[in-house]
Amino acid sequence: MRRWILLALVVAVGMWGSWIMLQRHRDAVWSESFTQASRAFFRRDYPGTEKILGGILPDTEKRYPHDSRLANVLGMLGTSYGADHNYEQAEPILKRALQLYESVSQTPSLELGNVEMNLAAVYRDTRRLPEAEQLFSRALAIFDKDPRATGYDRGGALLNLGFICAEQGRYTEAEPLLVRSIAAYKSFPPSWMHTDLASAFFHLGELYRLEDRFAEAEAQYLKGLEIEEKASGPQSKDVSDILDGLAMAYQAQGKTSEAKQLLTRLGQINQNLSAQAGNADGGTLVGLGSVAKSQGKYSHAESLYKQGIAAYEKSPGPYPVDIALALEDLGRLYRDKEQFNLAQAEPLFRRALAIREKLQGPDHPDTAATLSDLSLLYFYEHKFAESEKLGKRALSIHEKAYGPEGLQVSTDLNRVGLAQRDQQKFGLAEITLKRALAIREKQLSPQHSWIAVSLENLASLYLLQGEQDKAAPLLARAQAIRSNPSAS
Repeated sequence: MRRWILLALVVAVGMWGSWIMLQRHRDAVWSESFTQASRAFFRRDYPGTEKILGGILPDTEKRYPHDSRLANVLGMLGTSYGADHNYEQAEPILKRALQLYESVSQTPSLELGNVEMNLAAVYRDTRRLPEAEQLFSRALAIFDKDPRATGYDRGGALLNLGFICAEQGRYTEAEPLLVRSIAAYKSFPPSWMHTDLASAFFHLGELYRLEDRFAEAEAQYLKGLEIEEKASGPQSKDVSDILDGLAMAYQAQGKTSEAKQLLTRLGQINQNLSAQAGNADGGTLVGLGSVAKSQGKYSHAESLYKQGIAAYEKSPGPYPVDIALALEDLGRLYRDKEQFNLAQAEPLFRRALAIREKLQGPDHPDTAATLSDLSLLYFYEHKFAESEKLGKRALSIHEKAYGPEGLQVSTDLNRVGLAQRDQQKFGLAEITLKRALAIREKQLSPQHSWIAVSLENLASLYLLQGEQDKAAPLLARAQAIRSNPSAS
């Protein structure tokens, strides 16, 4: 009997040992698969990542149902779907990962913060900005407390929060977040190689440009450009984005020759990107359209803008706000160039306005810019009452965003003043046009062409009333600016 007992014990021990070896083998196979998926992910091979993780997910759910390993698989799989623009698949998987990390850890962990960042990115890219902001804020709070978090982690959260505030027109909140983001990225060596640091400089430059702080914008663009050229090469799409912003900053400061040089370089980059891609994306095509427009090739610009809009419409994910920019570019081409039918512009501006009101809100500065574009179109069409109404809407929004002396405010005032002039509201028009001129004289150099425009607008009001004595000195000043070779 004792032999049978001992034999049974030996068999049981042998089976237990075999089971342990089998489990170790399974763990090793799982670890190797997860490592392969990680390598594919960091190569940006998202289909490969999803194939590997999809293969091990059922076994992971069975063997590690309440383990961080399942959370890791779900987190990487959801992040891969998000990076691949498969947002509908990404969101529920990242939510599962979030719940698992919360259940397996007593305190918020770095891993939890990373999943919150990735889910927030899905919300950001699908324009669910309030939800994205909440998650980015939660992730930042975790990174500030977890000693394992790096400046890179904190910089990413701050950059995204700054971006969201800027997108919503909350510029005073956006600036300190972007400045803190730059400081955080700089603390993570080697900072000069961080394309994300370049992105932070770029977005701060964009913010300053939107606030008409063009010299400060120029400085930030140049810092971002220096990093981006080293990190991703002088012909990259990110470099072209920075050059585009820098060219606008130069133009606004009257640095016309510098702006033209950048636009030429930008056109070459976009042409190279288009040739490499074979089928250019919407942004590249719209950029090429703007270059063609600056060169006076208006029919070619029209064709490129149309192609860009079509490319955006075919792109994955929801309607991007970028399509509104493309629609506005084509609308301005139709509105401002005599070879085109003016009536073609209105449906483009109206469509852009609907996109902006839906995705950015009725009080966003970008929405106001579209309203201002429509106001000018109605002025050209002699719909003066409608022009004044839309111009005033834009003016109210821009005054809140940029203050009462912002340059964009002066543009709205000019458009409202001209509409008032042509409705014979001469007293109101004079007040409005004088205010526009005063802003420009304060904000711009004395030889800036925008001052000449304001002088001519005010003079036209006086001429309509037969007040040549008031109009003459204004027209003389405008002529002096126009005849100055340095006028911008």
